[in-house]
Amino acid sequence: MGLRRRVEITIQRRELTIAHSSAQAVTERCAVCDCEVSMLPIEMAAKAAVVSPRTLYRWVEQNKVHFLELSDGRVLVCANSLPRR
Repeated sequence: MGLRRRVEITIQRRELTIAHSSAQAVTERCAVCDCEVSMLPIEMAAKAAVVSPRTLYRWVEQNKVHFLELSDGRVLVCANSLPRR
């Protein structure tokens, strides 16, 4: 009897799509980085980090990312604090 080998192939595909919306990135001073950076709305930051908006809100609550809360309740996330993938 001959030996059988099983070969498993995994294909990963990443795609980043940023749709235009009323929420846009702005350049602001991050209080933690202490420099001018792109501050991204939650939806845009979530796409850049390849996570769901809910996960990003959780990171904000846990102070895992730098953020700025605007007077109207919107949250902007420091692009420099997002994990690199």
